[in-house]
Amino acid sequence: MNKETNIVYGKNPVIEAINAKKALKVFIVTNFSDQKILNLIKKNKLPFASISPNEMNKMSDNGVHQGVAAEPKPYQTVSVEEIILKARKKEKKIIVMLDNINDPHNLGAILRSADVFEAAGIILPKHNSVSLNATVAKTSAGAINYVPVAVVNNLNQAIKTLKDEGYWVVATDGSATISYSSIKYDFPVVIVIGSEGKGVSPLVLKNSDYIVKIPQYGHVNSLNASVAAGILLAEVHKSNS
Repeated sequence: MNKETNIVYGKNPVIEAINAKKALKVFIVTNFSDQKILNLIKKNKLPFASISPNEMNKMSDNGVHQGVAAEPKPYQTVSVEEIILKARKKEKKIIVMLDNINDPHNLGAILRSADVFEAAGIILPKHNSVSLNATVAKTSAGAINYVPVAVVNNLNQAIKTLKDEGYWVVATDGSATISYSSIKYDFPVVIVIGSEGKGVSPLVLKNSDYIVKIPQYGHVNSLNASVAAGILLAEVHKSNS
């Protein structure tokens, strides 16, 4: 079994996987006593295996597993059109697009923020991007089960589709002259976040309606991508209608 792609571990990620009907099998250490999880396993009629602490350590690559892990169903992606349809049902129409994000911890944290601030979904490029895996799931604290993700061949084509649906594209870039907080986000919004290293691709920036920056006052010259995404999502959620 490939632990990187097929195992989630830790009590909260496992509980979320079970509640979202995403768990195929649960693994517990010998003498595991968390009655809530044991009841969930029984209620959902899930197969489970009792293994030694050493086996669990190997399975989780010595991560903080809290005595429980699960094999999830394969993570499914959706189309951009499906995310647009989901957004139509929401009061706040917010979509996140990620460019050059290769760190699974960043993607997991962004999924978590997207869920908190009611984004309809996340759009990733097929190439030069991290894929959905167990590390993403663990970092997302279960949000991977609730925030749909679309993987597209071309971000710029996706932008065109979104603009045709009335979305305005707001990209982040350190060279921007406009502060993210100076815009009233009273329109359907696509937030574009790039990596700390490469940032947002030039053509994606060119196709954006706004290019904004997050003012920084400390000694480092860039924010972690997931932190930047959380800041933008909070601001957009506050004023989006």
